[in-house]
Amino acid sequence: MDRLPPLSPLTSISRPLSAPEYYHASVGTSRHTLEPPRQVIFVLRGEGSLSAQQWQSALDQVVAVNPGARLRMIGKRSRARWQSDGEPPRLRVLERCDWDTLSERGAEFIEATPLPLETGPTVELIVAPGNGGTSLVILRALHAVVDGSGMLHFLREMFRALRGEPLLGSNASFSDVDLMLSAGITHSTSRHIKTMWLTGAPEGDEMGDEFRRIHLGPPRKDLLAKVATAMAEFAHQYSELPALIAIPVDLRRHCPGLLSTTNFANMLLVRLEKGEGTQVFKHRLQEMLEQRKDMAYPRVLNAIKLLPLPWLDLLLSRTHRNYRKRKPVETAVISNVGRHESATLSCPGFKLHDMVLLPLRGSAFATLTGVDNRVDMTINLPRVLAGNGRFDALVAHLASIAGA
Repeated sequence: MDRLPPLSPLTSISRPLSAPEYYHASVGTSRHTLEPPRQVIFVLRGEGSLSAQQWQSALDQVVAVNPGARLRMIGKRSRARWQSDGEPPRLRVLERCDWDTLSERGAEFIEATPLPLETGPTVELIVAPGNGGTSLVILRALHAVVDGSGMLHFLREMFRALRGEPLLGSNASFSDVDLMLSAGITHSTSRHIKTMWLTGAPEGDEMGDEFRRIHLGPPRKDLLAKVATAMAEFAHQYSELPALIAIPVDLRRHCPGLLSTTNFANMLLVRLEKGEGTQVFKHRLQEMLEQRKDMAYPRVLNAIKLLPLPWLDLLLSRTHRNYRKRKPVETAVISNVGRHESATLSCPGFKLHDMVLLPLRGSAFATLTGVDNRVDMTINLPRVLAGNGRFDALVAHLASIAGA
């Protein structure tokens, strides 16, 4: 069991990349793969608008006390390190935006500017006036430097600054792997098994991904479990194999008081056999959480840092040769970022209406986001899993949860 340094306010960061961070950094680095750089992207829609000067002032204040927003990578392979001396987050203000946030169509502008890993900025804030007096506020960052909860911390800090409230800053100088190793847990029931794709076998030749946004109504008890079992039910139309539902878990729960924009997440894999329902999923996930299986970390994973980033990308990502015949690692991933009060992400001049976390590409990946009494889900599918009406059928199946 490794000891952690104490939590203390940070003004700078200098440490090696953890293996999960190194993996996220690798995605999209090889010219032979089909993946874009992996990013975490939150989209906020609200009433009103603020000036570019107000947004820039808020960014400057957040960056001053959250050095993870300035990270850049130096060094290669096992010597790769984070330094918080990179370019600060960039503000991009658009004249207008007509994107409806319901699918990937019209969203190309979000990733139109690069986020260079070795120089920065690795974080960008995009602000655009929309329709009917609304505005879009989009925060994007490389997944190597943030996770979903880290981005939420950044967003809350930004709106604290806009409201003139004290900022909390960051206080963890250690990494996600350091935290996991401090628990000394070596065995986990969360493991990969032979499983199937969410919508049946890949079909067609279309490359790339598409996503849909689904409104699920008000927050309800066991919503995550209901979504997971609905996905398993859908997948079992195509195969008798067990469904494997991956749930990212925020490791900050094991370290009370931890504040950081950086990665502190691990994945738990929940098996569902055909016919098993919500209560089975709840029991299996809760049992793993109670036994702290999310803190299990095999040190052998550190070996991936011996590979150059493009090699790791080529080994694990989609390519022109394999994108139609890859085997599923899991049936679906569901990232639940919880319910949030609109007041925490509002300020004078901007009132939050709703928010979504865009799903990661490359697999069946869903996100659940709640604001006040509204819950939205976004779900990504590779195009080889989406054709022949399968995405429409999946959306209809999942939308039925709203009336359940």
